Amino acid sequence: FGAAPVFAAGAFGLELGADLSGYEHGAQPVSERWQLKMYEVTPPSPDSRFDTYAVDTFQGRIIRIMASSPDDPSENGASTLGVLESLKDELVKKYGEPSLNLEDIEDAGDDLRGYLADEGGLEVLEWNFAGAGNDADRPGAAYVFLAGSETDAGKQTSYCTLYLESEEYPSISDQASQMEQSGEAEQAEAAE
Repeated sequence: FGAAPVFAAGAFGLELGADLSGYEHGAQPVSERWQLKMYEVTPPSPDSRFDTYAVDTFQGRIIRIMASSPDDPSENGASTLGVLESLKDELVKKYGEPSLNLEDIEDAGDDLRGYLADEGGLEVLEWNFAGAGNDADRPGAAYVFLAGSETDAGKQTSYCTLYLESEEYPSISDQASQMEQSGEAEQAEAAE
């Protein structure tokens, strides 16, 4: 794959906890929940396995890094599975065995991309380091997710996404969800 190694705290040259303004990014967030904003970014050290990079920020600081492989239109998802295998090998060498490891996707059969699109995706690897002490080169958690989508032309594709989260990401994400739900409840009460 000609890939550069993925190192958590500085994956692709993007640092968890760093200020977003230090990186090239879109002017507007691509999504927003409460104070949690997602931006597409151009990393200083892109990895040939990925073509899309995004970060979640809280108060301007990066708290989650996401990298997705190009869409793979093949039925068996060979390119997607190749990215998965190379990431798995690299992450196991760095972090040891994952806490979640879906060895094979037996329900998928031969049509991986269709299965992933129908199922909404599948988390296949997880390392959770929360509370394990500070390590400058380790995130709070690392996940590898396989997903499928349908293109505008009605064709299905598959892709692989790597997520690297800071230790505070889960609590901030939960808080954003609670604030959204609270806001929706207030709007519903006001409408009555």
